[in-house]
Amino acid sequence: MVELYIVFKKDEPKSYEPKGFIPVDLNENSVSVLIDGKPILLETNTKRITLGYEYRRKSMTTGKSSKDRDVKRKLKKLRERDKKADVRRKLAKLIVKEAYESSSAIILEDLPRNTPEHMVKDIRDSQLRLRIYRSAFSSMKNAIIEKAKEFGVPVILVNAAYSSTVCPIHGAKIIYQPDGGNAPRVGVCERGKREMA
Repeated sequence: MVELYIVFKKDEPKSYEPKGFIPVDLNENSVSVLIDGKPILLETNTKRITLGYEYRRKSMTTGKSSKDRDVKRKLKKLRERDKKADVRRKLAKLIVKEAYESSSAIILEDLPRNTPEHMVKDIRDSQLRLRIYRSAFSSMKNAIIEKAKEFGVPVILVNAAYSSTVCPIHGAKIIYQPDGGNAPRVGVCERGKREMA
């Protein structure tokens, strides 16, 4: 038997000076992206995947020990983690490719590792708590950062606090259209608007 190891060396692409920004907001069941001033909602279906697998898991273990060999084997065949990882990788690639093609930087919330604990501390609904714990916000953030490194796309991590009222880049106030317009929750940074004009 002969073993052959092949090693590939790939230079890390150099980061560029961004011409624009693509803000990304991570939610339980979707990822919101603002591209060229147009809000885009990318659905992850994490809620459906989480609840579907939870119901299957309950039906398999009802009345049986989770240490039983057959139950362990059946639980191993459930591939919830793989499906969620696949969705994360595909969304990360989609967002990073768009940023790369438009020479933009990606703006992400700087979420701590224990984000779910802070989110669920006042929630009593057990199903909602489960969905928040299993939505893996940090994993989505890390998937985007890893893919951005691969393409050389700059990523700016911002504090999520007050980010809907204060621009995380310029520190200026965000102005929303009084009549709501076609995108009522899309605001414009006062300073950024002046600099882009």
